[in-house]
Amino acid sequence: MIILKRLWGSSVFLVSALLCVSLASLCGHIAGRTSATAVQSTADVQTIKLPIVMYHHVLKEQARLNKYTVSPAELRCDFEYIKAQGYTAVLPSELIEYCEKGTPLPKRPIMISFDDGHESFYEYVYPMLREYGYKAVFSPVGVYTDRYSTQEDHHISYSHCTWSELKELQQSGLVEIENHSYNLHENKNGRHGSKKKQGESDGEYRKVLLDDIGKMQDECENFLGVRPNTFTYPYGQISAEALPILKEMGFKAALICQEKFNYLTGEPEELYHLNRFNRAHNDSLKAILERAESAE
Repeated sequence: MIILKRLWGSSVFLVSALLCVSLASLCGHIAGRTSATAVQSTADVQTIKLPIVMYHHVLKEQARLNKYTVSPAELRCDFEYIKAQGYTAVLPSELIEYCEKGTPLPKRPIMISFDDGHESFYEYVYPMLREYGYKAVFSPVGVYTDRYSTQEDHHISYSHCTWSELKELQQSGLVEIENHSYNLHENKNGRHGSKKKQGESDGEYRKVLLDDIGKMQDECENFLGVRPNTFTYPYGQISAEALPILKEMGFKAALICQEKFNYLTGEPEELYHLNRFNRAHNDSLKAILERAESAE
């Protein structure tokens, strides 16, 4: 009996030991596969480098060229550079589709943006977009659009696009009209763009944004048949309190003025702080991007 008990005990111990070894091996195999999968998933995350160039005004007169005004010849030089480098111009809607639905972006995307709504865009830029087949973002200020839609006085050096011109641009498929505020593009009475004023309560600030930016949204829907999906911060002035309000209003992206590249991984939150390089007179897109590359 003693011998049988000992043999039985040894058998149980042996079986238990073998089970432990097998389980350890299996766990190690699963852990190894899990670890490998994690590494693979990390490696599969594609990062897309996106430069965005920001223009404002385009005029022929040399005396009027400055930090925010370039000539048609300078713009054409930039467009030729875009072509030579194999870039494809994209719009905010395409970035949103990429983040929300996984719709692929072109291999070398770039975004061309114009702020403020100057009529020089319609005169000089729009024909060039059609010539090259490029797309561009155009962010007008509502109060100026209303003003020049109802008055006779127009001059390329100071007038802004009318609603009828904006509709033509929007319907071309080459231009996406975005919201640059209705009347917050100013710096006075303690208000700099859409930034929160010192001492202003959250409730007061929320009402300012809802009333002003909301008015521009309504006018775009009324005149253009669309509500912009992107907010372009006037002067690039940002308040942390603004973002939840912009999201509440339905915006999916926002353009700022920090001069560096964007690196997109498909995360929707990345679209709310899209950096842009300002294009000034006597500079070039080529020089701007090369400097940015060197600084990284």
